[in-house]
Amino acid sequence: MWQDSIRSEAQAYIQSDRPKLAAETIRKLEKAKVARDVDYLLMGEAYLAADDRGKAKGAYQKAVKLGAKAAGFHGIGLVYKEMGAHGHMALVNFRKALGSDPGFAEAQYQIAEVYTTLRPLEAEAAYRSAISMKADHRDAHYKLGQLLEVDGRHAEAKASYQAQIEANPKHGFASLSLGRQLFTEGKKRTAARIFSNLMEAGGEVETESYLEMAMMSHEARDYDSAQRLYEEHIDRLDASDRKPFTDITHVASREDLAVLADAPNDQHDEMRRRFWARLDPAPLSTANERLVEHYRRVAVARSRYSEGEEPFDERGRAYVRLGRPDHVSSSDDIQAETRRSVIHARENFVSRMRLGTEIRLGLPTYPMSGDVRWEYWVYSDIDKGIELTFTSRFSDGKYRYAEIPTEGSLASINEMLFLHGDNVVAEASIGSASRYRPDFADLPIDFYYYPASFRGDEGSTRLEVYYGLPAGDIARSRRGGEDLVVFDRAIALHDSLWNEVHRSTDKMVFRAPTDQQVEASAFIPGVMPVNLSAGDYWMSLQIRDRLSGKSQVYKQRIRVDDYASKELLQISDIELAFFVGSSEGDEFTKGDLRVIPMSSRSFRRDQNAFVYFEIYDLSRDAFGQTRYQVEYTMRSQTERSVPARILRGLGRVLRMVEGEQEVQISFEQTGEEEQDVAYVELDIRQAKPGEQMVKVKVTDLLTEQSTEKSIRFTVDSF
Repeated sequence: MWQDSIRSEAQAYIQSDRPKLAAETIRKLEKAKVARDVDYLLMGEAYLAADDRGKAKGAYQKAVKLGAKAAGFHGIGLVYKEMGAHGHMALVNFRKALGSDPGFAEAQYQIAEVYTTLRPLEAEAAYRSAISMKADHRDAHYKLGQLLEVDGRHAEAKASYQAQIEANPKHGFASLSLGRQLFTEGKKRTAARIFSNLMEAGGEVETESYLEMAMMSHEARDYDSAQRLYEEHIDRLDASDRKPFTDITHVASREDLAVLADAPNDQHDEMRRRFWARLDPAPLSTANERLVEHYRRVAVARSRYSEGEEPFDERGRAYVRLGRPDHVSSSDDIQAETRRSVIHARENFVSRMRLGTEIRLGLPTYPMSGDVRWEYWVYSDIDKGIELTFTSRFSDGKYRYAEIPTEGSLASINEMLFLHGDNVVAEASIGSASRYRPDFADLPIDFYYYPASFRGDEGSTRLEVYYGLPAGDIARSRRGGEDLVVFDRAIALHDSLWNEVHRSTDKMVFRAPTDQQVEASAFIPGVMPVNLSAGDYWMSLQIRDRLSGKSQVYKQRIRVDDYASKELLQISDIELAFFVGSSEGDEFTKGDLRVIPMSSRSFRRDQNAFVYFEIYDLSRDAFGQTRYQVEYTMRSQTERSVPARILRGLGRVLRMVEGEQEVQISFEQTGEEEQDVAYVELDIRQAKPGEQMVKVKVTDLLTEQSTEKSIRFTVDSF
């Protein structure tokens, strides 16, 4: 019959996601006055899919009149449910459907769906009723599992997800949720197998499975796989969902955002790529661990803190910038502090308020009205302890920083303004735009390092990065009849526009230190030289012990001085050393000298300390001679402590002035070259443990130009 052909055509349009054509097609039967109740049900389904609720409701009402009461009332209920604010009318019609057909499981399921928002305490029973009517329901087990999981009943939730998969093996979200449950239980291989199978499921399930696999790889510290999987997940998102992952607003400093704003729009993607490359903490690895952690934080923020605001609320923004808090308590789940570090952090935070506020364990410090839901977070390692308080009004799910009180004295209001969440985070972000600790260096080598700059070749600056590896921290390997240590080292530098200007990696092999050297806390010294243009840079430095896997990274912003000018007297940075003597032609050679750096800038009292620097652009007299004066000032920063004294230096002593905590000594030197070196050996045997400062001032006696630099070092107690 031609009517059956029309119905088949309309069904095909619905299945191919063309509901308007489906509705227009099925209306041909209505115009021919041969439409039956099933036709109006199909018409209502088509109009509802096309978001034309008025026509959908009319079609379902006609179906009811023609006798399809259960399915018709169910359809009307779906229309009201789609209208959002008409849940009660949806319930009325779903109940009418059940009245017409007491075994209509789908109507009971829709009642449970409405209950999740209108009557959440009754939703579980409603889902169970739907399951009792139809044990193999397409979705009821899954939705029940979600309710149970939110309620913390994880074993029951897991059973519901398994039941859903048995009833509907193609239910991807049930499999995804089951995988998450198994992962939480520690059954990671089984969970990984589930997620891996879902990576070809298509649609949202496939997209989410990539995220789950990325999170698993991240936890396993397989950063290469984690980065690849996160980016596969992000590539599958639409543009609006992708933006939180690519947006750097919540991790960049104001200075960085200004750099991005100044770049042409068509270069913003490239600038963001460079931004993350600059933050890469580990130049030895191929993955960018900082970017991987950013992806994780955004994923968590979107999952946990998006109920009231997309892509996430103020808690999410804080989470992306600062990472996991050390303690969380909320009005829905009060958690008293038990760790001393967290309690101490709150005490420090309260002490800055100067208002005599009392700390109540598990309750927020920041004042607020009593009619709000609240949540507070504690970070122990930021500014000696900070507390962020968020509130949500009217149960809208959107959390904001707690409002600044408007009652009380002006002084108290100012205090609250100073400690408002926005200001606390802004203050904490001054030194570093976002909080990040490398989580891959839990077996660290706490090596020492510091940079110093000197004149390089052809107008460049030679940056030297000194490091020292503690002898007792390095694993040994027996090769060729001797003990060796083997480690990788790497350095990367990015300029102020985030361009990578240098990256180098190499492997170092040394004879292992003796037991006596280990016992004496000796270290293996080294230097990494780089020729650069003058300017500001971000430096990443990494050392990794090949045998033990121990690793450590340091990141620092440095300024490289310009020594290219030949017109003014200049001196290099000061290098502290534990040996200066005749050259042996190794990496520590500087001209005719061998200068072995003291990377820790910390000396034992039974050691002598050396101060080395270079002098540039001295003037020469008519006979080609230079004549200049070097003045050294040694000052102890410890009260009533003897400063370091000079044992020997270069040149003729002009004068020496000794005070209780400061010594000055001047040398006069002559030479024939415009560039020269100077160094002195210091005696620290009489100094008390603590910090010392050395300042050097060079004066060209022919032009009377002067320049100076200083450095601090520590005298140890042993």
